[in-house]
Amino acid sequence: MRLLIILSVLLSYCFSRMAFAQDTGNRDADTVNAAPVLFVAKGLNKDGSLVENYQRGLRYAINYFGNYGPYYVYLLSSDNEDSIRQIYLQRAKSRINRNSKTLTAEEQIEEFLQRPNVTSEIKAVLQGKSEGGLTWTQDAPILYEDVTTNAKGREKAPLENTWGALHEYHHVFQMAHCDTKQSRSSDKHINSWMAEGMASYSSAKFMENLGLVDFQDYMLQLKQSGANIGRPSINQYLAKNPDWQLENEEYWEKGGSAQVYYMLGAWATAYLIHVKEVPEVVVLKEWYCDIPRLGKSAAFKKHMGLSLNEFYQEFRPFILQSDDKVMRIFEPNRKEE
Repeated sequence: MRLLIILSVLLSYCFSRMAFAQDTGNRDADTVNAAPVLFVAKGLNKDGSLVENYQRGLRYAINYFGNYGPYYVYLLSSDNEDSIRQIYLQRAKSRINRNSKTLTAEEQIEEFLQRPNVTSEIKAVLQGKSEGGLTWTQDAPILYEDVTTNAKGREKAPLENTWGALHEYHHVFQMAHCDTKQSRSSDKHINSWMAEGMASYSSAKFMENLGLVDFQDYMLQLKQSGANIGRPSINQYLAKNPDWQLENEEYWEKGGSAQVYYMLGAWATAYLIHVKEVPEVVVLKEWYCDIPRLGKSAAFKKHMGLSLNEFYQEFRPFILQSDDKVMRIFEPNRKEE
């Protein structure tokens, strides 16, 4: 009996080239024809629901953003160690650089499997810890990976499973248009609030489009409770941290990353779409294709209609308003006060 299930995600959609604004001068060079591949550990997906609910989100995201990759999804559990080690062997093989002049394929496989972060990740899988997320290579071969170390939780939470697939695939699209070797403050990369906030907004909105959540209620819960992202809520965080800065990249180390990058970032995205009235597809997708050529700052100003500094100055007083006032941006035919 096979210890490894490899599912090629041959979904009922066509992988079409994305059409961006014609005046950008960019071509969509990073899309691929190969479908994403799911690696599912033995002991998971017995009734097919784990993969089905993940595919529900992945299908929607690829239809919206285009097919970027190669993209590998690893849904793992602690049920069978042999299965996990076989999956990591396949993961190592997917990263082989056939043009390497320094290491053979076998040496590259061994090097990957002996990396401290990889051995730690395997240990986390076998201990049933819930970790992971999107990762990608920065040198050839370029590929993207969504790793879930404990997918048993995903099996028990079908909505979160779909939600996670949507969120992580937005990151695939984002990173395909950035120089990830540079820092998040670099003009060729995107700030953390752009990455996490826009993906948090898009995944919630797409979940509503799929008929699975109430988007406006979710945005309100980010302010009041932290929703499904974390605690404290936006309101509680802002009350205790009056000097927060959306563009500050230090929150990963000192705490507050969930509140600033994910939650406030989602509301910053909402501000662009619902207050500045920039079309959703521009905010979530189209402006990214200008980053490689123009840089983040110029691309943002071109597509959003204001500079990043102007945006930060406008957004701060907006989000400090009461819940009732900020929620008015979603009202049809609203009038600015």
